[in-house]
Amino acid sequence: MKYRKKVVQGIWASRWTFLAAATGLSISLGNFWHTPLDVAARGGANYLLAYLFWLLAVVLPVAGAEVRLGLRARSNPIHTMHQVADFSSASPHWGLVGQMFSVTALLLAVNFAVVLGWLLVYVVKMASPELDAASLESVAAQYREVLALPAVTQGGILLGIGGAVALSSLSVARGYAMLLRVLIPLLLVLLVAVVFYARSLGSFGTAQEALFQWQPQNLDLRSLFSAFQQAFYSLSIGAGVWMAYGAYFPTGRSVARQVGAVALLDVAAMLLAGLAIIALVSDQHIVPGRGAALLFVSLPYTFGNLVLGDVVGVAFFVMLSLLMMISLVAMMEPAVSYLVETWGLKRWFAAGLVGLLLVALSHLAASSLQDGSSLRLYGRSFMEWLDIVVVSMLLPMGAFCLALFAGWRIPAVVFTGNMDVLDRAVFWLSRCLLRYIAPPALLLLLVVGVYFRMQT
Repeated sequence: MKYRKKVVQGIWASRWTFLAAATGLSISLGNFWHTPLDVAARGGANYLLAYLFWLLAVVLPVAGAEVRLGLRARSNPIHTMHQVADFSSASPHWGLVGQMFSVTALLLAVNFAVVLGWLLVYVVKMASPELDAASLESVAAQYREVLALPAVTQGGILLGIGGAVALSSLSVARGYAMLLRVLIPLLLVLLVAVVFYARSLGSFGTAQEALFQWQPQNLDLRSLFSAFQQAFYSLSIGAGVWMAYGAYFPTGRSVARQVGAVALLDVAAMLLAGLAIIALVSDQHIVPGRGAALLFVSLPYTFGNLVLGDVVGVAFFVMLSLLMMISLVAMMEPAVSYLVETWGLKRWFAAGLVGLLLVALSHLAASSLQDGSSLRLYGRSFMEWLDIVVVSMLLPMGAFCLALFAGWRIPAVVFTGNMDVLDRAVFWLSRCLLRYIAPPALLLLLVVGVYFRMQT
């Protein structure tokens, strides 16, 4: 069975473009509001080693397989799974995995859009005097107000989705690619500048000890599982986005080297973010919140009580907003590329359709956070249930299916064309990991992760 594209969107001319796009996908909020604090609280250097082990043993092989499949088919995830299954004489039902990828990425984009709206609201808040020398209780009250009044964030959500639609509308091979090659290095430089600021005014020694000191007494089975979770979510695998970007991967370049470089940059960004955040918050002698509480309570309070905190706070939230917008564009790509390549729609029109769907769903998600909302079920909001279904279920399930497909159903010849000796060695090691390590590990992540998530 032949699957034909009506539109060919192009190939990135440089490996730097793929590196910038994949780095923008990988450096997400998890690098700022989850992973660094987990490293500090659950074992320091011991936790970090476990994190790197899971990254190398499970996450990188799956990410590499996604890119290689996209490169082989030069198409969106839905068509890629159908084409490769057909070429490999595998069951056509494997094509359903591509559809699951696209749905997963879209649903994940809904929560991304809401958080992006909050970030943009806090860009304005940091620029205003209302957080200057504010008490911790006052800052927390302002965050509760943002959650309780969706109208406060709706403007930010619309602005964020509008920006993502504008970026997604750009030509894959030129406009968006050129923008990322400039924007990602600038954002990384800005992150380094924030670290230097934290080194000057924060408890930098405390941050270094928290992240890099051996703490074997804090490392237990729960910590090892947490390290696996954070490593899994760090590169955003399981949503087909790496596969979508693989379709634009430059010809003749090493997939293993590029994916490895992205992982290296992601780990470096996580550690830099951890140094800055822990140093600044520790200097205020407060117990940092976790997740959204860290980002929208602890950090605004900290910036509001530091010299030049308003300036650095604005820059910090602008940086996070841009990173989140780039991640949002990435999550839109499987659906946008499908509409462009299958239905022959213009990119701007396809991006606009996906954007309209995100506006409607993100409005429901933000509204569900209100007390007494009809969009709450068993004490959880629609946004919480979306997070449980997508993050705890669909992402691990998608990665599990991909590991089985790439490890057991696809002949090696599909992947091994135009490889040098080093790339072949890395490929065979990755294939062994995809066959024997990744499937049971990802199944464990799915089952245990859902259990733990439902307990919270």
